[in-house]
Order: sequence, then structure tokens, then C-alpha cells
Amino acid sequence: MRPSIVHSQIADALRGEFGDVHATARTNGTELFVNPLMAMYLTIDLPALARSVEYLPLLAHTERAYQVVQVIEAHLSARPKPRPHCRIPH
Repeated sequence: MRPSIVHSQIADALRGEFGDVHATARTNGTELFVNPLMAMYLTIDLPALARSVEYLPLLAHTERAYQVVQVIEAHLSARPKPRPHCRIPH
């Protein structure tokens, strides 16, 4: 089994590493960014999160991927426009 790049980076963050750290040979030749915040794990209450999805009831009768896309697109087009995307500096 290959080492997980994501898990390796989280382990690096837990050890206090920062920046372009390579714990596995799989990432040699690439630029990584280990951020100290990667060590933070968030937990959620999945049923509570699912209840907050406003279009969830509309997905109950979908059978195909395109139907799911249609429901989500209709929901998003009915909402106010979100702020534009911006890069997170690091």
C-alpha cells in the first residue's frame, strides 16, 4: 500500500513541520506546503449537517447524476450571487 500524501502532510504538521516538507518519496520533485493548521481535525454531526442542506428533499427522487446537477444548479441560481473567489495567500 502506498503512503498517503495527505496523511503524511497532516503527520508533518502534527510534528511541527512547516513549508516544503517531503515525508514520502511520492512527492519528490513537487512543491508542497505543510501548514500548521493541517493538524487541526474538525468533527461534524453528519445528520445535522445533512438537515441544513436546503435542497436535500429535492434529491430524494433523483436517479441519475444529471438530475442531481439540475437540482443543485436550480438551487444555486435562486440564491444571491456569492462573493468572487480569491486566492488564499501563503
